[in-house]
Amino acid sequence: MFIRDLKRYSKYATYSAVSELKSQVAGSYLGWMWWVLDPLLFMLVYTFVAAYIFGCEVDNFPLFVFLGITIWNFFGATVEGCVGIINSYSAVTKKAYIPKFILVLMKQFENLIKMFISVGISMVTILILKIPITLNLLAFFPILLVYFVLIFGAGTICAYLGVIVSDLSHVITVFMRFLFYLSAVFYPLDRFGEGLLNIYNMICPTGFIIVQFRNVMMYGFGADYFRLFYWLIIGLVLSVVGVTLLYRGEKDFMKVVF
Repeated sequence: MFIRDLKRYSKYATYSAVSELKSQVAGSYLGWMWWVLDPLLFMLVYTFVAAYIFGCEVDNFPLFVFLGITIWNFFGATVEGCVGIINSYSAVTKKAYIPKFILVLMKQFENLIKMFISVGISMVTILILKIPITLNLLAFFPILLVYFVLIFGAGTICAYLGVIVSDLSHVITVFMRFLFYLSAVFYPLDRFGEGLLNIYNMICPTGFIIVQFRNVMMYGFGADYFRLFYWLIIGLVLSVVGVTLLYRGEKDFMKVVF
Protein backbone atom coordinates (compact mmCIF):
# COMPACT_ATOMS: atom_id res chain seq x y z
CA MET A 1 0.00 0.00 0.00
CA PHE A 2 2.78 2.44 0.91
CA ILE A 3 4.75 1.83 -2.30
CA ARG A 4 1.58 2.11 -4.39
CA ASP A 5 0.59 5.41 -2.80
CA LEU A 6 4.15 6.72 -3.01
CA LYS A 7 4.22 6.13 -6.77
CA ARG A 8 0.74 7.57 -7.23
CA TYR A 9 1.16 10.75 -5.17
CA SER A 10 4.89 11.56 -5.32
CA LYS A 11 4.38 14.05 -8.16
CA TYR A 12 1.63 15.71 -6.18
CA ALA A 13 4.00 16.07 -3.20
CA THR A 14 6.67 17.66 -5.38
CA TYR A 15 4.24 20.00 -7.13
CA SER A 16 2.67 21.08 -3.83
CA ALA A 17 6.07 21.72 -2.27
CA VAL A 18 7.09 23.98 -5.18
CA SER A 19 3.73 25.77 -5.04
CA GLU A 20 4.14 26.36 -1.31
CA LEU A 21 7.61 27.79 -1.87
CA LYS A 22 6.29 30.14 -4.56
CA SER A 23 3.51 31.34 -2.27
CA GLN A 24 6.04 32.06 0.50
CA VAL A 25 8.01 34.48 -1.67
CA ALA A 26 5.03 36.03 -3.48
CA GLY A 27 5.00 39.77 -2.87
CA SER A 28 8.44 39.73 -1.25
CA TYR A 29 11.16 42.01 -2.60
CA LEU A 30 13.99 39.60 -1.83
CA GLY A 31 12.06 36.40 -2.60
CA TRP A 32 14.04 33.21 -2.13
CA MET A 33 17.00 35.18 -0.75
CA TRP A 34 15.23 35.13 2.61
CA TRP A 35 15.93 31.39 2.78
CA VAL A 36 19.64 32.26 2.74
CA LEU A 37 19.40 35.41 4.84
CA ASP A 38 17.66 33.59 7.68
CA PRO A 39 20.55 31.18 8.48
CA LEU A 40 23.03 33.92 7.55
CA LEU A 41 21.66 36.31 10.18
CA PHE A 42 21.62 33.54 12.78
CA MET A 43 25.20 32.75 11.79
CA LEU A 44 26.24 36.34 12.54
CA VAL A 45 24.58 36.25 15.96
CA TYR A 46 26.03 32.88 16.99
CA THR A 47 29.45 33.77 15.58
CA PHE A 48 29.53 36.89 17.72
CA VAL A 49 28.34 35.09 20.86
CA ALA A 50 30.50 31.97 20.51
CA ALA A 51 33.66 33.46 19.00
CA TYR A 52 33.87 36.88 20.62
CA ILE A 53 32.15 36.34 23.98
CA PHE A 54 32.98 32.71 24.79
CA GLY A 55 36.22 32.61 22.82
CA CYS A 56 35.44 29.59 20.65
CA GLU A 57 38.34 29.09 18.22
CA VAL A 58 37.42 27.20 15.05
CA ASP A 59 38.88 27.76 11.59
CA ASN A 60 36.38 29.37 9.19
CA PHE A 61 33.95 29.67 12.09
CA PRO A 62 31.22 31.64 10.19
CA LEU A 63 31.05 28.86 7.58
CA PHE A 64 31.11 26.27 10.38
CA VAL A 65 28.03 27.89 11.96
CA PHE A 66 26.23 28.61 8.68
CA LEU A 67 26.54 24.99 7.60
CA GLY A 68 25.34 23.78 11.00
CA ILE A 69 22.25 26.02 10.90
CA THR A 70 21.52 25.00 7.31
CA ILE A 71 21.55 21.29 8.15
CA TRP A 72 19.61 21.80 11.38
CA ASN A 73 16.86 23.82 9.68
CA PHE A 74 15.99 20.91 7.40
CA PHE A 75 15.24 18.81 10.47
CA GLY A 76 13.77 21.50 12.72
CA ALA A 77 11.48 23.16 10.18
CA THR A 78 10.19 19.85 8.85
CA VAL A 79 9.46 18.18 12.18
CA GLU A 80 7.82 21.26 13.69
CA GLY A 81 5.85 21.82 10.49
CA CYS A 82 4.53 18.26 10.55
CA VAL A 83 2.92 18.58 13.99
CA GLY A 84 -0.17 20.37 12.70
CA ILE A 85 0.06 19.52 9.03
CA ILE A 86 -2.99 17.21 8.91
CA ASN A 87 -5.18 19.92 10.42
CA SER A 88 -3.68 22.51 8.05
CA TYR A 89 -4.61 20.49 4.96
CA SER A 90 -8.03 19.34 6.18
CA ALA A 91 -9.80 21.46 3.54
CA VAL A 92 -7.91 19.57 0.82
CA THR A 93 -8.00 16.07 2.26
CA LYS A 94 -11.72 16.11 2.93
CA LYS A 95 -12.36 16.72 -0.79
CA ALA A 96 -9.98 14.06 -2.09
CA TYR A 97 -8.13 11.21 -0.44
CA ILE A 98 -4.44 11.88 0.10
CA PRO A 99 -2.28 9.51 2.15
CA LYS A 100 -1.18 11.53 5.15
CA PHE A 101 2.47 10.59 4.79
CA ILE A 102 2.42 12.48 1.48
CA LEU A 103 1.84 15.67 3.47
CA VAL A 104 5.02 14.92 5.40
CA LEU A 105 6.92 14.42 2.13
CA MET A 106 5.58 17.76 0.90
CA LYS A 107 7.01 19.50 3.94
CA GLN A 108 10.29 17.63 3.53
CA PHE A 109 10.66 18.55 -0.15
CA GLU A 110 9.89 22.17 0.68
CA ASN A 111 12.64 22.39 3.30
CA LEU A 112 15.02 20.23 1.27
CA ILE A 113 14.96 22.79 -1.54
CA LYS A 114 15.73 25.54 0.96
CA MET A 115 18.60 23.48 2.34
CA PHE A 116 20.06 22.87 -1.12
CA ILE A 117 20.12 26.62 -1.79
CA SER A 118 22.08 27.25 1.42
CA VAL A 119 24.37 24.25 0.76
CA GLY A 120 25.09 25.76 -2.65
CA ILE A 121 26.08 29.02 -0.96
CA SER A 122 28.29 27.01 1.42
CA MET A 123 30.05 25.28 -1.49
CA VAL A 124 30.73 28.62 -3.19
CA THR A 125 32.17 29.89 0.10
CA ILE A 126 34.36 26.76 0.40
CA LEU A 127 35.76 27.45 -3.08
CA ILE A 128 36.37 31.12 -2.28
CA LEU A 129 38.19 30.19 0.94
CA LYS A 130 40.21 27.61 -1.04
CA ILE A 131 39.28 24.81 1.31
CA PRO A 132 40.47 21.55 -0.32
CA ILE A 133 37.73 19.39 -1.82
CA THR A 134 38.28 15.64 -1.79
CA LEU A 135 36.45 12.61 -3.11
CA ASN A 136 35.03 12.18 0.39
CA LEU A 137 32.58 14.91 -0.59
CA LEU A 138 30.63 12.17 -2.41
CA ALA A 139 29.65 10.87 1.04
CA PHE A 140 27.31 13.90 1.15
CA PHE A 141 24.64 11.81 -0.61
CA PRO A 142 24.50 8.76 1.69
CA ILE A 143 24.54 11.13 4.68
CA LEU A 144 21.63 13.05 3.16
CA LEU A 145 19.74 9.79 2.51
CA VAL A 146 20.05 8.75 6.16
CA TYR A 147 19.03 12.23 7.30
CA PHE A 148 16.02 12.22 4.97
CA VAL A 149 14.81 8.87 6.30
CA LEU A 150 15.24 10.00 9.90
CA ILE A 151 13.31 13.21 9.29
CA PHE A 152 10.55 11.35 7.45
CA GLY A 153 10.18 8.93 10.36
CA ALA A 154 10.08 11.68 12.97
CA GLY A 155 7.74 13.75 10.78
CA THR A 156 5.18 10.98 10.27
CA ILE A 157 5.03 10.23 14.01
CA CYS A 158 4.65 13.94 14.83
CA ALA A 159 1.94 14.29 12.16
CA TYR A 160 -0.04 11.48 13.78
CA LEU A 161 0.44 12.66 17.36
CA GLY A 162 -0.31 16.25 16.33
CA VAL A 163 -3.93 15.25 15.70
CA ILE A 164 -4.30 13.06 18.77
CA VAL A 165 -2.46 15.31 21.28
CA SER A 166 -3.70 18.89 21.06
CA ASP A 167 -0.80 20.42 23.06
CA LEU A 168 1.95 18.58 21.21
CA SER A 169 3.11 21.72 19.39
CA HIS A 170 4.13 23.35 22.69
CA VAL A 171 6.02 20.24 23.80
CA ILE A 172 7.77 19.89 20.43
CA THR A 173 8.81 23.56 20.47
CA VAL A 174 10.54 23.14 23.83
CA PHE A 175 12.10 19.81 22.83
CA MET A 176 13.39 21.18 19.53
CA ARG A 177 14.96 24.14 21.28
CA PHE A 178 16.79 21.74 23.61
CA LEU A 179 17.85 19.53 20.69
CA PHE A 180 19.12 22.56 18.76
CA TYR A 181 21.54 23.52 21.52
CA LEU A 182 22.56 19.88 21.89
CA SER A 183 23.30 19.48 18.19
CA ALA A 184 26.73 21.15 17.89
CA VAL A 185 25.35 23.82 15.58
CA PHE A 186 27.74 26.51 16.84
CA TYR A 187 30.38 24.61 18.81
CA PRO A 188 32.81 21.75 18.05
CA LEU A 189 32.76 18.42 19.84
CA ASP A 190 36.52 18.16 20.28
CA ARG A 191 36.20 18.82 24.02
CA PHE A 192 34.23 15.61 24.46
CA GLY A 193 36.18 12.58 25.61
CA GLU A 194 36.07 9.50 23.39
CA GLY A 195 33.61 7.68 25.65
CA LEU A 196 31.24 10.66 25.91
CA LEU A 197 31.52 11.31 22.18
CA ASN A 198 30.55 7.71 21.39
CA ILE A 199 27.46 8.05 23.59
CA TYR A 200 26.62 11.41 22.00
CA ASN A 201 26.79 9.98 18.49
CA MET A 202 24.41 7.17 19.46
CA ILE A 203 21.73 9.37 21.09
CA CYS A 204 21.83 12.68 19.19
CA PRO A 205 21.07 12.10 15.50
CA THR A 206 21.07 15.78 14.48
CA GLY A 207 24.42 16.49 16.14
CA PHE A 208 25.97 13.40 14.57
CA ILE A 209 24.62 14.21 11.10
CA ILE A 210 25.71 17.86 11.27
CA VAL A 211 29.25 16.77 12.15
CA GLN A 212 29.21 14.27 9.27
CA PHE A 213 28.23 16.95 6.77
CA ARG A 214 30.95 19.26 8.07
CA ASN A 215 33.54 16.49 7.95
CA VAL A 216 32.99 15.67 4.27
CA MET A 217 32.41 19.27 3.11
CA MET A 218 34.83 21.35 5.18
CA TYR A 219 37.55 18.96 6.31
CA GLY A 220 37.74 16.30 3.60
CA PHE A 221 37.19 13.47 6.07
CA GLY A 222 35.32 10.28 5.30
CA ALA A 223 31.89 9.51 6.71
CA ASP A 224 31.27 7.28 9.71
CA TYR A 225 29.35 4.62 7.80
CA PHE A 226 28.93 2.33 10.79
CA ARG A 227 26.95 4.92 12.74
CA LEU A 228 25.20 6.09 9.58
CA PHE A 229 23.88 2.56 9.17
CA TYR A 230 22.81 2.60 12.83
CA TRP A 231 20.80 5.80 12.32
CA LEU A 232 19.42 4.50 9.01
CA ILE A 233 17.94 1.50 10.82
CA ILE A 234 16.43 3.77 13.47
CA GLY A 235 15.04 6.03 10.74
CA LEU A 236 13.48 3.07 8.93
CA VAL A 237 11.89 1.82 12.15
CA LEU A 238 10.48 5.29 12.89
CA SER A 239 9.19 5.52 9.31
CA VAL A 240 7.43 2.14 9.47
CA VAL A 241 5.84 3.05 12.81
CA GLY A 242 4.84 6.51 11.61
CA VAL A 243 3.36 5.41 8.28
CA THR A 244 1.49 2.55 9.97
CA LEU A 245 -0.01 4.94 12.53
CA LEU A 246 -1.08 7.35 9.78
CA TYR A 247 -2.82 4.61 7.79
CA ARG A 248 -4.54 3.19 10.85
CA GLY A 249 -5.58 6.63 12.04
CA GLU A 250 -7.48 7.65 8.90
CA LYS A 251 -10.91 7.10 10.51
CA ASP A 252 -9.87 8.87 13.70
CA PHE A 253 -8.63 11.84 11.66
CA MET A 254 -12.04 12.13 10.04
CA LYS A 255 -13.65 12.41 13.48
CA VAL A 256 -11.11 14.73 15.09
CA VAL A 257 -10.21 17.03 12.20
CA PHE A 258 -13.43 17.22 10.27
